[in-house]
Amino acid sequence: MAVTETHAPLSAEERAEKRKLMLRDAIALISLFILTAALAIVTYALFASFTRHRDALARRWQATGERELREGHPTQAVDALSSALEYGPGRRDIEIELASALAAAGRNREATAYFNSLLDAQPGNGEIHLDLARIAAKEGNATLAEEHYQRALDGTWEGDGYVRRRNVRLEMAGYLISREDYTRAQTELRTASGNAPNDPAIQLQIAFLMEQARDPLDALNIYRSQIRRRDATADTFEGLGRTAYALGWITTARDALQVATVTRGFTAQSKTARDAVRQMLADATHILDLYPSPDLKVRARAIRVLNAAKTARSRLSGCFASANVSGEMADLQNKWTQVPARLSVSVLERDPQLEQTTISLVYETEQQTAQTCGAPTGDDALLLKIAQAPLAVRQ
Repeated sequence: MAVTETHAPLSAEERAEKRKLMLRDAIALISLFILTAALAIVTYALFASFTRHRDALARRWQATGERELREGHPTQAVDALSSALEYGPGRRDIEIELASALAAAGRNREATAYFNSLLDAQPGNGEIHLDLARIAAKEGNATLAEEHYQRALDGTWEGDGYVRRRNVRLEMAGYLISREDYTRAQTELRTASGNAPNDPAIQLQIAFLMEQARDPLDALNIYRSQIRRRDATADTFEGLGRTAYALGWITTARDALQVATVTRGFTAQSKTARDAVRQMLADATHILDLYPSPDLKVRARAIRVLNAAKTARSRLSGCFASANVSGEMADLQNKWTQVPARLSVSVLERDPQLEQTTISLVYETEQQTAQTCGAPTGDDALLLKIAQAPLAVRQ
């Protein structure tokens, strides 16, 4: 028969002691939890404070570097941005700015290495390709510069990619102009013009670049579209006048330049700029006074043809005296011997064919002597301008 072991019930004192022990253990455990949580909070607060302080220092040094770069102090910018990168390791924006500062400081090899390392992580980054294009252009590596410009156009951009790509295209056009690759520059500028908003500042920038790319007609079309605006400035009319003058559209040039001199913004320009406009206006006006327009009455036109013939003959004589005479020059002089020695207004009035032959010979003389004896001056220069496009003068 099994014997069952029994425990005596705890006394009141034992039960009270047990409760005290359990309460003491609970308090100790709770205290430990509280202490651990407090330490965690303090640690987190200290880390957060350190992180905020480090980020603030990174931003401060970055702002200093950006300011130094804007003010044209690339060496100081490199130092500041290097410090910023120490406080903000791995910050791509700071890394790109540091590489740009290295390039601006003339440390092209370091900058290229830096950009290429960044490009490994972001092969399609448009900003990095643009910076590499600038370095290659500075070093005279046209092939590499054009390649990176194109990749910048095709790459990805943070922010307003449309605006950034347009700016890249205009910069690339400027680079092509500097290399006298006018045909390709014109293509880039036409693309930019076709995609650009009707913003006067942007349109005028494109038109001015077109002038530099020897594309006065497309530039003129932009200037014409802009002068229709109520707020058209003197720069717009001046641009229209310049391009029209380059095309030989002298009437348009004169009219546009006249408006430019009385339009808002003209007096704010430098004296040199104002004088250039006034001189072109004077030349255009004088050309129209010299031009034997078919619209003139017979006598008035004959007077102009006679004066032009005297000017051209004098130019030919001076050219013969100062240069080696070529076969073409000899032929030209022979043609003048066929014009009556005592050419007069009445003779020209009575003989339209002689009038036409004479003025054609004037134009040929001005063009040939310019090639043989250099650029003419005075009325000869203005007659040469007419000779280059006689039918365009009235436009």
